[in-house]
Amino acid sequence: MNKTKTGYIIPHTHWDREWRYPIWENRLYLVKLMDELIETLENNPDYKTFLLDGQVIPILDYVQVRPENRDKLVKLIKDGRIDVGPWYTLPDLYPISGESIVRNLLKGRREAEKLGNCLDIGYESFGWGQPSQLPQIYKEFGIDTVIVSKNVDKKRAPHCEFKWTGKDGTSVYATRLGEDARANFFMNAYIHIMNGVAYKSDDYNFDMGNYGQVYHQADSENYIQDYFKIEDTEKIHPEVIKEAVTKAWNSMKDTLIPDYRAMMDGTDSTTAQPQLMNLIQAINEQFDDIEFKSSTLGEYVKILKEKLSLDELIEIHGEMRDGPTTSLSGNALMTRPHIKTLNKKVQNSMFNQAEPLSVANMMAGGKYDESFLQLALDYMLLSHAHDSINGVTQDKTVDDVLYRLNQALEISNAISNKSCQDLIRHIDLSQYNREDILLVVFNPYAKPRNEMVKAYIDTPQVQNIWEFDIVDCDGNVCELQHISRTEVTSPVVRLQTRPFPYYSDRHCVVFNTGEIPAGGYKVYRLCNKVEFSRKTEFWAKTRTTDGKEIATSSTCMQNEFIKVEVNPNGTISILDKENGNCFDNLNYFESTGDVGDYWMYYPPYHNQTYNSKGCNASIFLMENGNLAATIGVKLTMELPKYAYRPDNYVRGKSERSEQTEHLTITTYYTLKKDTKNVEVKVEIDNNCKDHRMSVLFDTGIRARSVDAQGHFTVDNRDVTPLKDDRGHYYNELLTQPLQNFVSIADDHKGFGIVTDCLGEYSVSPDCEHKDGGDGTLSMTLFRAVKNIICTEWRSAGVFPNQEGGQLQQKLVYNYAICPMNSSWENSDLSEMADCFNIPLKPVQTCVPAMLVEKSEGILPPKHSFYQVTGKLSVSCIKKAEDSNSIIVRLFNPYPTEQSGSIIFGCDVQNVCMTNLNEEEMAASSLNIIDNSVELNIKPNKIVTLKLDLA
Repeated sequence: MNKTKTGYIIPHTHWDREWRYPIWENRLYLVKLMDELIETLENNPDYKTFLLDGQVIPILDYVQVRPENRDKLVKLIKDGRIDVGPWYTLPDLYPISGESIVRNLLKGRREAEKLGNCLDIGYESFGWGQPSQLPQIYKEFGIDTVIVSKNVDKKRAPHCEFKWTGKDGTSVYATRLGEDARANFFMNAYIHIMNGVAYKSDDYNFDMGNYGQVYHQADSENYIQDYFKIEDTEKIHPEVIKEAVTKAWNSMKDTLIPDYRAMMDGTDSTTAQPQLMNLIQAINEQFDDIEFKSSTLGEYVKILKEKLSLDELIEIHGEMRDGPTTSLSGNALMTRPHIKTLNKKVQNSMFNQAEPLSVANMMAGGKYDESFLQLALDYMLLSHAHDSINGVTQDKTVDDVLYRLNQALEISNAISNKSCQDLIRHIDLSQYNREDILLVVFNPYAKPRNEMVKAYIDTPQVQNIWEFDIVDCDGNVCELQHISRTEVTSPVVRLQTRPFPYYSDRHCVVFNTGEIPAGGYKVYRLCNKVEFSRKTEFWAKTRTTDGKEIATSSTCMQNEFIKVEVNPNGTISILDKENGNCFDNLNYFESTGDVGDYWMYYPPYHNQTYNSKGCNASIFLMENGNLAATIGVKLTMELPKYAYRPDNYVRGKSERSEQTEHLTITTYYTLKKDTKNVEVKVEIDNNCKDHRMSVLFDTGIRARSVDAQGHFTVDNRDVTPLKDDRGHYYNELLTQPLQNFVSIADDHKGFGIVTDCLGEYSVSPDCEHKDGGDGTLSMTLFRAVKNIICTEWRSAGVFPNQEGGQLQQKLVYNYAICPMNSSWENSDLSEMADCFNIPLKPVQTCVPAMLVEKSEGILPPKHSFYQVTGKLSVSCIKKAEDSNSIIVRLFNPYPTEQSGSIIFGCDVQNVCMTNLNEEEMAASSLNIIDNSVELNIKPNKIVTLKLDLA
């Protein structure tokens, strides 16, 4: 019989760099995989290709310990026998920024091309949800077909193949594959045929003594680790081929090309399958109508695109983050939150400070520290692998991830400081005297700033300075608030000699900077006002006031725009003076039981949820002046010490414990002059287990949707997740991701939170009720859960001696509460979030002992290197990957077209547009007028500019 159908068997692995096992143990298993793969491919010329999981890092990790095999690998990759890329590592996309996604693909493509070839398919079978802008990102890397998983609901995508359209309107081919997605052939056919027992059957269990030799550590430290089967007993069982392969074939029953089906042959940590060609031959002997062939993902995608027109496919819009949670791994956003907090700190330091400051130094004739910044980027990207960034691992791996992120942070901070040092050395300070104490405040943000900045300024003890003014380079006296003074001795370091001791008085002050240029700096001078006697024991200098302190009592603060009252239970109430809107019951805490795992929130059946509204708080005024005030709140919640997790969710207790602990929460509320938000710092000493902790805000806003900053956009989501035909939804998916802000609004008012650390929110579904509700916005602080790793759905890696997932530690959070007149797009919430994440950097300096002669290259006391006008947002300002050009990436997160310009503070000879891969686009040169480029950017579009300095 003529075979009219084709099954494309695509062998692959899903290789987690560090997950069930720490990195070096896992590296040994990787070496075994790669050694076997090289041998298998060399001995089987008909073995078409092995798909290495859409990433490059396994090859680089292997070559690190097997450098002698690099040439063999390069040949296999060039010949198309191993597919690598386009990703560098396989990140979870939601905890990281859009810019981090771009950098991962930039590095992945370049590393793959160095090895010989890069896969031009968006292999996304690993992602824990796909953001709404991913089609645009992929398309700008030349990728127009995406393999997706985790998760698109069949109600939205009834067929395997569909047209996926992103937030900006960019469309790509997409396939969710079929049942079991990336493992449809492996789980349904390969395991059954090679082991003689179906994977999903009750018979699939290990029979000691009959299934091969095993290895299991039995010492008191390691007995909890997995067993390993160290004898290969696989063989082809021809009697089950027909049944098993038919099941795999039918798993793609929803395809629109039923005669051509992808048979994905691999899953977590699977290897090369040396017997695969013999297996395919045996399969073909039993099927008269289907030809099964060793194939590639590219071959299957080519057929898919030939047979299906993109515009005829069902169109899916926006992000894909559908339930159930078990298919999405959707509740890992705030497990091990200290990893995510540190990662956000690294991203801010690298993308928003180190790189743009290094570009500024480059514009001033200095050096862009590319090698250091690339090293920092590598440390960071290696931490973004989905299991790594979420800490869904053994504790040792979390330590490794934190180590890498801390290296990235240190390098980024060091480069920021070096760039500031170099720039200061080029500033013309000839208008100042040698004894002057100077400050330079750097603003790496691409828009002008006017803020209240806290600075620590050291004055020589010999000058006995008690009070001083701060005067900017234009002669304006800045508003100033003294916080504290203390004697210090500091080392002044010069590598050519031993450190000099500097005896000084350290003044902590808050001052109003006035306008600081965008992407630049401004110089300030201290003017001595009052001196003091250091020998005074009594009758110290007393303080004066203008009577305009921010705090009017120990429980009330107000400025021109808002009034903040601290309530007896530690919550705050805010009055928006501009429109009279009031917000009560803001910033209370909630603890609810959680006996789930890293990936899924699961409350115990007999749950108890506690909140802090009934607590009595200790309230204290800490700092108060005409520019800023801080009120502290300390409260204690008595909570269950732990919870009982029933085995298989049905055996044993399912409740929170009767034994309790006192959990202490300290909150600091800060209000500054001329600001429309309340800054909040929360410190939690978590000594309870098995619970989810959140901070809540009763906004009183009735809304059916929420706006949350996403990747190069703002995602508008329904309060409740996708509903089925009965109107039901998955409770666990009420929580949703955000980048740096979330907001809720109605026709009368709005409410927002900006943050540099939080990554998950929810809004109470009572907003949808006809009688309304409290409009409660909840921000998840953490999920403290047991260390259970889902090795396989019937068996798990359980590590009772590893309690890192329970977060028995101090956790710190920063965010700001922002009352608004209306929705985010009609307010400055987006810019407020940017400023919250990109702090001004004050630096103390003095006039050089040997003044540099003034020349054309000397910088003025106030300068802007770059500025972006309008509502356009900046993603990065950095050196190009493959040249000495400068890359500026902008995007428009608004629902309407936005106009703006980018203005450079130095001579620019040409500017062109590139794609995200930094390849120049056809006819993309832009007009430059007075070193300025005008731009019109459509809604949710990303624009990348490449410029060359004159």
